[in-house]
Amino acid sequence: MKKINKIFILATIVFSILTVGIVAEAALIKNNEKKINDNNPQNSMFNAEVMFTIQTGEGCGCDPIKDVKVSAYSGEGHIDGITDENGICVLSLVILAEYEIIIEAEDYQNINFEFNVIDDQNFIFHMFEKKDSSSKTSSSIYEILSNILVKKLNN
Repeated sequence: MKKINKIFILATIVFSILTVGIVAEAALIKNNEKKINDNNPQNSMFNAEVMFTIQTGEGCGCDPIKDVKVSAYSGEGHIDGITDENGICVLSLVILAEYEIIIEAEDYQNINFEFNVIDDQNFIFHMFEKKDSSSKTSSSIYEILSNILVKKLNN
């Protein structure tokens, strides 16, 4: 019986040493893979930080617009972001991919454009307020009447 207990204890010790060795080797391999990936410059080159600054106004008196939705669509999928209180939204986009960008804000005209991501880029956009159809109609009538009046005065 003592012999069986000694064999059992010895087997348990050997099994424990093997288990600890396997776990340690797996951790070492994982750590080495992480170091290789961290040192590989291509991994950091797959995405670029693209900053969109959204403002309203003209000239030096521009004001940032908060809560503007910035959407980027490509074959890689799509990503959305919202501007902060400084009118800034940063999206991490895939380098060398082509994106369609749609910028939307309530009460402002949408902005839509396409571009290829080359590297970290900054865009500044000025959004213009939407004009409701009644103001467009009244301004068109005003222009027509003004033209008629000018023609009458010149004759």
